[in-house]
Amino acid sequence: MTKRVLTIFAHPDDAETMAGGTLLKWAREGHEITLCLITDGDKGTSDPDDTPEAVVERRGIEQARAAARLRADVVRLSYEDGMLQPTLELRRDLVRVMRQVRPHVVVAGDPTVWFRHGTYINHPDHRAAAQAAVEALYPAVKKHAIFPELRAEGLEPHVVEEIWLGPTDSPDTWVDISEVFKDKLELICEHASQFPPAPTRAAFTRMAHEVGREHGLALAESFRTLRLSSSTVRSLAGERTPDR
Repeated sequence: MTKRVLTIFAHPDDAETMAGGTLLKWAREGHEITLCLITDGDKGTSDPDDTPEAVVERRGIEQARAAARLRADVVRLSYEDGMLQPTLELRRDLVRVMRQVRPHVVVAGDPTVWFRHGTYINHPDHRAAAQAAVEALYPAVKKHAIFPELRAEGLEPHVVEEIWLGPTDSPDTWVDISEVFKDKLELICEHASQFPPAPTRAAFTRMAHEVGREHGLALAESFRTLRLSSSTVRSLAGERTPDR
């Protein structure tokens, strides 16, 4: 069965760095992928003479090249980079996107992650995007009484069947990305303004080895996953009643 996959992340390149191997595998299996970018990444420069407009244009071109590799559609919400908050406005915008795309699977960040690898503080935009995505996924996207103005737009409630959150400190699912790993590196390097080739290849190779090592995989990505239902209590009782 062909599935619709929606990624929800803060910046251009987030989906590719955090789940690029898994997305490549799904694309090759024929699943339909939509990348939702909450910001345009306008702060993604170290050059004080860069203008936000120039950065957005450059990153938009890079994102289009990466999306082409995934045969993915791109949805841009154009919030300001570096200032993201998990507001009700953002939650409503994400519910709108979910009801438009009607995905079977949503891939997003894990809002509980603050620190990674002993060297990295998780970007505040990553955490805000992850929190907003999770709060849109439950219960807003499936409740007609929440954001009734979306129903007035013709957007009916929807139940997402699976949520894949990453990176995470509480993984329960590991994906072998060995066969697509070189392509993942090329996918990330399409974002050339952010990822110089040599250190990018070294860093992501090391991380994929570390993720896979304890599970007998040469190169892997890991996720925290949830399976949802139109009725949580029925699901907990052993029934499965997803809305498709």
